Amino acid sequence: MPNRKPFFVTVDTEEIREISMPENGIEYEIEASQEEIKEIEVLFREKNTNAKNAVKYLARPFDEWGADDERNKYDDRLITIYRRLYELGTRETKQKINDLGLF
Repeated sequence: MPNRKPFFVTVDTEEIREISMPENGIEYEIEASQEEIKEIEVLFREKNTNAKNAVKYLARPFDEWGADDERNKYDDRLITIYRRLYELGTRETKQKINDLGLF
């Protein structure tokens, strides 16, 4: 069993902290190892890459080829982040994520 400790994750700002700062947005408390935190950081980076790729299509409003694929990748990555937070989350975190109705 990995050495886990509490972390607070804010998805909107992509912050992962050891101290709760609820004024910074909706945060989710998780119990995670350093390796699991790195995994979440990678998911955030991948989500940002998909978002940047989708934005490229804004300059070409009638050329939607590929835009939906990038948007879907972004959405999938975001769902993956929430799923991972759910798996590592406290009871309260699991309830918050359930209330979102994502999966």
